[in-house]
Amino acid sequence: MAMKTELRCLPCFFGQVSRSLHHAGVNGDRGRAIMRMAEAIIERAALDDVPARTTTLIHRMVRGQTGSDPYAAVKREYNRVALALLPALQAMAQESNDRLEAGVRVAIAGNVIDFGIYDTVDLDRSVEDSFRLPLVPDVFRLFSDKIRASRRILYLCDNAGEIVFDRVLLDILRAMGKDTLAVVKGAPVINDATLDDARDAGLVQSSAIMDNGSDGIGTLLETCSPAFLDAYRNADVIISKGQANYETLAGECDERTFFLFKVKCPVVAEHLGRPTGDIVLLSRATAQG
Repeated sequence: MAMKTELRCLPCFFGQVSRSLHHAGVNGDRGRAIMRMAEAIIERAALDDVPARTTTLIHRMVRGQTGSDPYAAVKREYNRVALALLPALQAMAQESNDRLEAGVRVAIAGNVIDFGIYDTVDLDRSVEDSFRLPLVPDVFRLFSDKIRASRRILYLCDNAGEIVFDRVLLDILRAMGKDTLAVVKGAPVINDATLDDARDAGLVQSSAIMDNGSDGIGTLLETCSPAFLDAYRNADVIISKGQANYETLAGECDERTFFLFKVKCPVVAEHLGRPTGDIVLLSRATAQG
């Protein structure tokens, strides 16, 4: 079942504008004027559509009005922080009895690096939680079976910094002989990874990479490039990282898609029947996770 915008989403929209203006160094009358522009967008938000469509419009407007990528410095910083952790994360996966499962858990742990929702993050706690909390066994078995039977894997990335965590899973998939294509955004939006961020994080060492041609939050297929859509159609398995990708792709009900993320939002938590802070490996084929 596709997600829809709820009234509880509206304060979050305003919070995203406030955080973006803070990162852009915009305050005072100019900040108030931009907030009013955001208010006009939020007033027109379609409650029968996914929240990501409204937030895409909001962040596009903020970037246009500030003339900057508000999260550029944050993205560089968290790529640096995550790269310092990479050897330890790789060791955790290599020492595991099930490297594929460990890679999934590492990748989910990195999903906490989300400045559309958080002001600060605790990466050590996120890794600990990701290895402590359970995955649904039937869903992981299905995921493992699908991966082993596949050749072409499309990996939809989420945030800068997080993509370093993704490298652990991508390296495991590559060691299994899989052809992986990691996809980032075509233009800056929040702290989502772009090609520049992917290069900064060394993602090219772990996978082929491309951008989706879009500045949309999540994966809004109608805004993506023909090259991305061709890769999307021809993938055997799609690994989709993050809540926004879940928001925008869950309604496709594509049995090739597996969603990996941390539950960070009460609306998503209620939609899934899961507590905030939980880890999710979700298959549309089983409607479980």
